Amino acid sequence: MTTMSPELALVDPELRADAVARLPRIYVNSFLEFPPLPAAVPTARRPGFSLGAALAYLVFSIVRTAAFDAVVFAAVALLVFLASLVG
Repeated sequence: MTTMSPELALVDPELRADAVARLPRIYVNSFLEFPPLPAAVPTARRPGFSLGAALAYLVFSIVRTAAFDAVVFAAVALLVFLASLVG
């Protein structure tokens, strides 16, 4: 197989025909076909609901929200204090 310049293949009709002939055949509607499924597909087992994990997430969320609210409250209080000093 020889190496062919893409620019030369665009200019020379014989090289273009040769390049097109070397392209693999493409079935236009191949996206509509699905490969066959394997004979035995193992089913994935979903982990069960864990009450301990749900409670830990709830506690973590409440603590995180309270900490964020405290930071926002302190920042607003500081801004109000600084504004009262300036004005």
